[in-house]
Amino acid sequence: MTNRFLVGLSVVGAVFAQSAATYDSSRQVKLTGVVTRVEWANPHAFFFVNVKDSAGTVTNWALEFGNPLDLEKDGWTRNSLHIGDAVSVEGVPAREPGSRAFAKSVTLAKTGKKLFVAAPKKPATAALKEPAPRWPDGRVRLGPPPGKKGYWTTPSANALVDNTAGKIVMSDEGLLRNLSDADRVAPFQPWAKAVYEYRQRTLLKDDPLTRCLPPGGPRQFQMPNGFQFIEQRELGRILVLLGGADRNWRVIYTDGRPQGQADEVVRGYYGNSVGKWEKDTLVVDVIGFNEHFWFANGGLPHTEALHLTERFTRPDLGTLKYEVTVDDPRTYTRPWTGGWNIQWVPNEEIQEYFCEENVEATLSKNVSGKESYK
Repeated sequence: MTNRFLVGLSVVGAVFAQSAATYDSSRQVKLTGVVTRVEWANPHAFFFVNVKDSAGTVTNWALEFGNPLDLEKDGWTRNSLHIGDAVSVEGVPAREPGSRAFAKSVTLAKTGKKLFVAAPKKPATAALKEPAPRWPDGRVRLGPPPGKKGYWTTPSANALVDNTAGKIVMSDEGLLRNLSDADRVAPFQPWAKAVYEYRQRTLLKDDPLTRCLPPGGPRQFQMPNGFQFIEQRELGRILVLLGGADRNWRVIYTDGRPQGQADEVVRGYYGNSVGKWEKDTLVVDVIGFNEHFWFANGGLPHTEALHLTERFTRPDLGTLKYEVTVDDPRTYTRPWTGGWNIQWVPNEEIQEYFCEENVEATLSKNVSGKESYK
């Protein structure tokens, strides 16, 4: 395999298992062959299959098939598929030329057993409708009840949209079904609308997240594998630990300090966050962003003038309501508000998900000095 292919395989899918910029969902491919290699690697697993065509030519296909953390939750392990297994695969081929696809279904030839099929979503239990946990002074806890575990994941919306927009159909990555709906997503300045439409038309191929840059702004709460709050009340701060991307963290100061001036703070991916409680809602004022990230799925643009006001409310044990007001006068014609609900995962610790090139360790030098698979 060529080095160009190795780079493409390692980078794409580091965030989205089935990226629209990488795989063409309008086409399908069916393959039958023998497994030659299995890589159960974080952030995504893949396997290789030798496929023989009608002329007898054998081609080695590379097939992505999901994140190991999610696969293991559905009962599959690195031993569910073995080298030498004859399989039938249905998948979505890559847009670029090459023998590469995303496997939607894998069936063992000898038993007819279908592997790697996502389990149905479990409905929320009655226990998650219990009252939100509280500290001894009555303040709502954003983390687990005392002595228990848990974290937040699975937002109810795939993209950030102005509350006045009504229903807009989008993919899981925030791609519009109809590009003509762009005007409804947010009150864009003309240049910002042009940038947003370009990112949509090019299927988000330039997304900084695929290069493992941090997901700042509301996007941090849309990431796979969730997040958790660590409330350090004695220090006057709340840490937000992310399960996706590169295990980043963010600090929300709750010690009563005033928000600084935008020109005084160091500009970063998560901004400078100062929070205060308004009854049972944590209200967070955030300024000081850089422009090196997309602050929501779908490619919404922003400038360094971005100012967010976030509101976190926990009405019961299993629900976190997230609302954010976006104020960036260089990008949008007025402030606008959107948000979603986020589900609580009880009795589990957040998993270690890494956004990095997972084939890096499988490279070796051949006799010509070129990189190749071991």
